[in-house]
Amino acid sequence: MNTFDPASESPAAPLALFGGTFDPVHFGHLRVATDTAVALKLPEIRLIPSKKPVHRDATSASADQRLAMLRLGVSAFPGLSVDDCELTRDAPSYTALTLEHFRREFPERPLLWIVGIDAFLGITRWYQWQHLFDLAHFVVLNRPGFAVASALSAQLAEVWNGRLTNDPHALRSSAHGRLLLHTVAPQAISATEIRNMLTAGASDNALLPLLPASVLAYIRGNRLYARPN
Repeated sequence: MNTFDPASESPAAPLALFGGTFDPVHFGHLRVATDTAVALKLPEIRLIPSKKPVHRDATSASADQRLAMLRLGVSAFPGLSVDDCELTRDAPSYTALTLEHFRREFPERPLLWIVGIDAFLGITRWYQWQHLFDLAHFVVLNRPGFAVASALSAQLAEVWNGRLTNDPHALRSSAHGRLLLHTVAPQAISATEIRNMLTAGASDNALLPLLPASVLAYIRGNRLYARPN
């Protein structure tokens, strides 16, 4: 049974990590990250743009463009920062490799991997998925009213029941191994919707409620997601 091992206690503040394609980054990403940081009293969340998404379609903007937009996007959100470790690695964006990178840098510090519930439900298909809990805690972002227990496979339910905690302090008292469910307000924003709106020629007034003005200016200046001439 894959259960929590309370070894390796650490008083260090947790480092939270939030990966994604960010194609483009939008207020949904930024608000969820900020809400999680405030609710769990996290001093820092690093947003990590993926280079070669493993479980998603190819990106529309280049890696450098997505990185530039992400840096612009987080600039007005204290506590959020950007880490380009996946972009500088010549390998698919496997979570296991990313967490191993941070674990080498911070051998004793608690690491938190933030992931949405839909992605988490497919974790048994991830590369070296059982090893992930030897590297980090998982903060699973849930939708209000969604019954997680009824959606778990038998294999994942065993892991869930053995590692789940309702106490955020458990994420500080050890370096890895716990699961914490955190419910966040729904964000009716998607990168796909934004790309489609840009391709259709949406106005700035329609787009500014969805993403930071600096990100939109970068998109316009580089003609990203625009309909081909």
